Amino acid sequence: MATNVNPSKPPVRSLLHGQVGEIRARVRFDDLLAGGMPMRAAFPAGAIITRTTIVVSQAFNAGTTNPLVVGSTPGGNDLVAATDSVAQTLGVKRPDTATALGQLAADTVPFVSYNPTGTAPTAGVADIVFEYVAPRA
Repeated sequence: MATNVNPSKPPVRSLLHGQVGEIRARVRFDDLLAGGMPMRAAFPAGAIITRTTIVVSQAFNAGTTNPLVVGSTPGGNDLVAATDSVAQTLGVKRPDTATALGQLAADTVPFVSYNPTGTAPTAGVADIVFEYVAPRA
């Protein structure tokens, strides 16, 4: 058998596939999020966000509005809009109306912001989790 012939299929342990990653953060009502807190990791250029999950384990309780948003810039909401996070109610939210859909053109840091109105909040905890597919090398 010839040994200098390329195989017709990639090897079983080939890394010719993309990788799935996650970025997550736990935020609290008193984390000073007004200016937008960067999450601890960034999406690589070419990544595609496949799922966003927000788990509100303690409802945010500001007097009037509880706009928990995530954007690609401080204060932005192109990754999660306030109407999608519904931070004032407990539960699991799966926002899917982001405007930053599709392949990301550049490395992108997600920023979490919370700018409540009305009486000051005294409670609120949420976990924000992004799953994404990294670009193939």
